[in-house]
Amino acid sequence: MLQLAGTAVAAGFVASGAGAQSDEDEGNGSESGDDDYSPLDDDEIDDSWPIENRDDAMAVEEDEGEIDTDDDVVIAEDVELDGDLTTEGSVVLERDAEVDGHVDAGEHVLLEEDAEVDDGIEAGEHVALEHDASVDGDVEAGGDVLLREDAEVDGSIDADGDVVLETDAEVDGDVTGQSVELADTAEVDGDVEETG
Repeated sequence: MLQLAGTAVAAGFVASGAGAQSDEDEGNGSESGDDDYSPLDDDEIDDSWPIENRDDAMAVEEDEGEIDTDDDVVIAEDVELDGDLTTEGSVVLERDAEVDGHVDAGEHVLLEEDAEVDDGIEAGEHVALEHDASVDGDVEAGGDVLLREDAEVDGSIDADGDVVLETDAEVDGDVTGQSVELADTAEVDGDVEETG
């Protein structure tokens, strides 16, 4: 049940999506069998990343205001959150979802195809933007950052891990990471700094 206090979500869970959870993975939906998984590990992002079982996450299935929670959060397809999203867990914006505010996640952030964040991302771990996803603002990550084909960051990227920009990905600022890998047609409009 989704309970609202003003325009902020106070508490609640709504089932959304499909997933399977083993008996070993109880509790928070972001637990997975491989704690070292990075979106850079495979050609396609594992369906269970960053939230092992989306049924256990807080699902936002209608347009809402600001959210502040300790839970993993899934913004459903075509839903717009009008405000900031703050969580100790992971965040998934499904296809065409939008956060008209800042995303601050204690763990991972995944923007599926055509998803948008309008005021930057801070993540304690990895950040991945799928095809045509975009961020208007800076991306700060405690892990790796992946921009798939045609993904765009209108700001800078600062990652404690590696950064990969695939075909036609674009960053309108600086890119900093342990290593930075750019496809031939990827574009960075600022400086590239490798710290590793």
